[in-house]
Amino acid sequence: MNIRHVRCARLLLGLGIALGAATIPSPTANADNPPNCEQVPWGFLGSLKREICDQPLRKDGSWIRRKVIGVPAHYRNPSSSCSRTYYGSDCTYYPGGQVPDRVDSDETYELRADTVPADEPGHMPDPAPAPPKPKEPAPEPIPEDA
Repeated sequence: MNIRHVRCARLLLGLGIALGAATIPSPTANADNPPNCEQVPWGFLGSLKREICDQPLRKDGSWIRRKVIGVPAHYRNPSSSCSRTYYGSDCTYYPGGQVPDRVDSDETYELRADTVPADEPGHMPDPAPAPPKPKEPAPEPIPEDA
């Protein structure tokens, strides 16, 4: 194996590692969604998030829905890239850090059960009702020999 093959193999290995690391998603903060909201991966390879939140049902059966599509705030890891040419090499460092929310679409609209888009869920439940009051303890039976 000559030097040219070794350099080519190293370059391909480095590119494979860089590409593999670039496809691993960074961890994101994932707060619990309220019961009347849904957040799902969206877009190419789930790179975006779609969050849908519904208001309570009205008396006429309609409700207001807010749909937000974008990228939630997250931490981007630092990275670097290098290239080699016949004349030398050049490396660039990209610092990591907190990335703020990016909103691509923010819509609010009215829906009814028969007008829900095919790619969206029906009305999501209102926040859970309060738990029932505890039952009062039953009075103790009075003994018959008293």
